[in-house]
Amino acid sequence: MRENWKVNGLIAVLSGAAWVASFVAHNHFMPFLTHAPGIDLVFIPSGVRLIAIMVGGIWAVAGICVGALLLTGPELHTLHPGVILAVSACAGLCPYLALRASMRIIGVEPGLGNLAPVHLPFISLGVALGSSVLHNVLFGVLGIESWRDFGDHVLAMATGDFLGILLAMVIVLMFLRVFRKPTA
Repeated sequence: MRENWKVNGLIAVLSGAAWVASFVAHNHFMPFLTHAPGIDLVFIPSGVRLIAIMVGGIWAVAGICVGALLLTGPELHTLHPGVILAVSACAGLCPYLALRASMRIIGVEPGLGNLAPVHLPFISLGVALGSSVLHNVLFGVLGIESWRDFGDHVLAMATGDFLGILLAMVIVLMFLRVFRKPTA
């Protein structure tokens, strides 16, 4: 099977741009939701990221990682470039790994052929928990946050990601319902 590099590149660019735009808009319009640096109590960009990864797969992950590099570089500019790369890669890879594990556990095929609306809350919860644990383990290992705050930060990040994912999915489903072609 030959891959279409133009389509894959477009998926990466659109996914990264959508995630960065949602991140910037979220930080601009909802700064009151911040619990700790990088942890919000409702984080809609997590939903945008998950939808992009579900649709675009590993190419969306690549776009999100590049987008995260653009966002993380100025924020963590005093840290070693390797730390910045690790944190940026984590932004795309952690949710992707958590998504794949969640889908496997609940029996959703990788191509989403058997995805049903009832699966979405379970996927959302799995991705929120899995990604939050992976993110905070990396932050602890890199010394970005204290291990003493690990449980509190995982709980806050998982809650914010879960609520943000559900909210983003509801918005997308409502949008699709409004613009759906009427059946004959």
